[in-house]
Amino acid sequence: MKKTLFILLMTVLFIVSGCNTADKVQQSDTKERIISLIPSNTEILYDLGVYKEIIGVSTVDDYPKQVKDKEKFDGMKLDYEAILKAKPTIVFAHQSMEKAQEKTLQKLRSKGIKVVVVQDANSFDSLYKSIEQIASVTHKEAEGKALIKDIKRQIQETAIKYKKDVQGKKVFLEISSHPDIYTGGNHTLMNDLLKQLGAVNIFSGIEGYQAVSTESIVKKNPDIIISTSGLSNAALIKEVKSRNGFKHVEAVKQNQIYAVDPDTVSRPGPRIAQGMETIAKAIAHEK
Repeated sequence: MKKTLFILLMTVLFIVSGCNTADKVQQSDTKERIISLIPSNTEILYDLGVYKEIIGVSTVDDYPKQVKDKEKFDGMKLDYEAILKAKPTIVFAHQSMEKAQEKTLQKLRSKGIKVVVVQDANSFDSLYKSIEQIASVTHKEAEGKALIKDIKRQIQETAIKYKKDVQGKKVFLEISSHPDIYTGGNHTLMNDLLKQLGAVNIFSGIEGYQAVSTESIVKKNPDIIISTSGLSNAALIKEVKSRNGFKHVEAVKQNQIYAVDPDTVSRPGPRIAQGMETIAKAIAHEK
């Protein structure tokens, strides 16, 4: 009797244990299905090692190269039905689209989809917070800390390396070219980037991103003009030199006009350290 009871008990334990193991396997095999609606979020996700889970990205995503194979969604005009059809479990949105796309985002939430709105990164500190937020949602906290540590290391190394050649130089960072010339002032990532280098943003006195006049640029007389407008270097130099009054600007007189990759310089993602070095090289006249 005792032997029969023992065998029966062991059989039950084995079955229960087997069920628990099956449950664990099923849980571990369950992966998130992520849609990222802005390039900076996508780059952060990839650097955290979250790439197999990404099923869709924005129509303007271009990095890393693997994004070309992902389904595309217009981040400026969300297609609710298309997103729903893709069956995401998480949608990473951005502060810039929160108000305009509020109804669509709420509808997605009502369907049980986790909608994460990442705040605009207007400084390195806020960029680190964005990384921490995305890392937390995707359960990649350790990878997030490592990524932040690596970015900080690169920034420090660049600042030290170029300090002598960059310190105190007056810089005009141009986002878009004539006739609507825009730049970044206080509370922008570009301004913080220049500050970290020890350079002077000639428009640090304005708030956020604003249009500025050619007259105000001439008056502030920058030593360096750097543009993220997307123009080639030759086209930029020709365009800047044709502006009224710019022949008196020090940057023009010394041919210190540079076109740089807008994605690495202005996109608040893991490549910002690379963008910072690009800016430093331009200010230091290093090719």
